[in-house]
Amino acid sequence: MTTVFVCEDSLDGILTGVYEAWDSRLGHGNVKLQTEGMDTMELFCEYQTVRTDLEKAEKVLRTVKRRMGEKAREAVCYASACPDSGKADAIYRLIVLGLSLPDGRQAVNRLQDPAVLLVEKLRYKAWHEAERMLGFLRFEELAGGVLYARMNPPYAILPLIAPHFADRLLQENWIIQDTGRNQAAVHRAGGSWFLTDADLPDLRKIAGYAETEKEFQTLWRAFCKSIAIEERRNPRCQQTLLPLRFRPDMTEFQPDSGQPGAFWQDSRFDSLRKS
Repeated sequence: MTTVFVCEDSLDGILTGVYEAWDSRLGHGNVKLQTEGMDTMELFCEYQTVRTDLEKAEKVLRTVKRRMGEKAREAVCYASACPDSGKADAIYRLIVLGLSLPDGRQAVNRLQDPAVLLVEKLRYKAWHEAERMLGFLRFEELAGGVLYARMNPPYAILPLIAPHFADRLLQENWIIQDTGRNQAAVHRAGGSWFLTDADLPDLRKIAGYAETEKEFQTLWRAFCKSIAIEERRNPRCQQTLLPLRFRPDMTEFQPDSGQPGAFWQDSRFDSLRKS
């Protein structure tokens, strides 16, 4: 009988599931990992719910980095961010393969293995989304000097991009909110950052903007308009480079009123919404 370990749909949850599945000593062929939220259950399977344990997750991640290298650690972290029903078990199979090889660093190169191939595909999807978000994310200065940004990506990439901004904006207080997952990354000036699952409201409406923020937003929109060449306007090409889903929280796509979301209420962009 196969034992299915049901874990939280997060990096820490999946790594805890890997720890518990390995520690069960049931044999790698007799265990399977699955994330929460899947309604379909298989016959002749025993299901065990795994409670997320940060200490166990950190142990697994350290082992992966030490035995399989940085590339494997990155692949596991990025693949866990994608919404895929098979990712947890694929990550487990990749780790099992890596720890069984004389040189664990070669595991990520064995793309003929279905589990390794799936992890690599998911890694690329999450990496591509994170790289684009680094350029599309827009911070706004709130009253009190806090920098605030909102996003709603299809993948859970907030923990993947937060270290970038913690390095670039080390001396700033900032908050990045993932509105789709009720998650936020909070950074204190000169300190470290942390994740919170608090259901934060739109802080722009509560705290208000800094005195000069709207002026800078108007200047930025004016700059974007001034460098545009109307004769070379190509909305479909623009969508390829900058998909519509990024635009509701981007300053340059807001009208001069500066009201969040007003871009989508402008009839001039009906053709873009439908295409």
